[in-house]
Amino acid sequence: MPRTFNEEKAREVVAAVERLKGSSSFRNLLKKMARRGIVKDNKTLRLYLNLLVAGKVLSVRMHDVGSVYPQQIYSLRSKRPIVWVGPGILRKHGLNWEISLSDIRQISSDFDGLARSQILESGLMAALEDCLAYELHADAKENTGTTSLVIAMISTVKVDLPYLIRRADQIHVGRTMRLLFKRLLEIVSSNHTDFDGSAFLIVRNHFLRIVRQYTQTGFWNVVENETGIGSLGFSIAKSISESDVIGSAAKQMGVLG
Repeated sequence: MPRTFNEEKAREVVAAVERLKGSSSFRNLLKKMARRGIVKDNKTLRLYLNLLVAGKVLSVRMHDVGSVYPQQIYSLRSKRPIVWVGPGILRKHGLNWEISLSDIRQISSDFDGLARSQILESGLMAALEDCLAYELHADAKENTGTTSLVIAMISTVKVDLPYLIRRADQIHVGRTMRLLFKRLLEIVSSNHTDFDGSAFLIVRNHFLRIVRQYTQTGFWNVVENETGIGSLGFSIAKSISESDVIGSAAKQMGVLG
């Protein structure tokens, strides 16, 4: 889905709030942003402020100025955004598994993660790529078994591969994520299968089509030609079987129950 927010613009809004201190009302922020050519209309600024409040970077208080609408004053709350990840968030991204939507957790992110997130009633839904990297990390650290969810998604959905790999490197599952993609390709490219033949072919054709798109854009190079940072969970990716891959992908695609 197209990105709505820009990381640098979000940073500039936060910097403006810090500079204005106690006088960081919506009107003053808009004047400062417009003067610098960063955000020129109130609707766009409102979107960024709502995002930053939802991500717990900013807080807002109402100040009665004798008008119909109270004045909104913004202040810095944290330097690090908070976003939601977890299987419940993967469901919102299209995971076709029976998993509770309440199975979510908060993580500290950065402004790139903030700009890619979406506002929920209770906070920010992290981007799919962030969710996948953190599920692999969770399995590596706590043996959650959620690598199967990562397999289900990356084998059936085209992702922002450079960003996914970059995030995986940052949280030290970079080598593992790369190996996961390589194992998927190795397994579906085999001329032999011990799995259900029709399900295998459906998964194979679908994933190979995704890989071709990565290859055409040059994105596959980050998987094939880079070592990666961190080996957390490496043994998990190394030991995944054909049944793990085809079973997870086929379930996601509705081919198997």
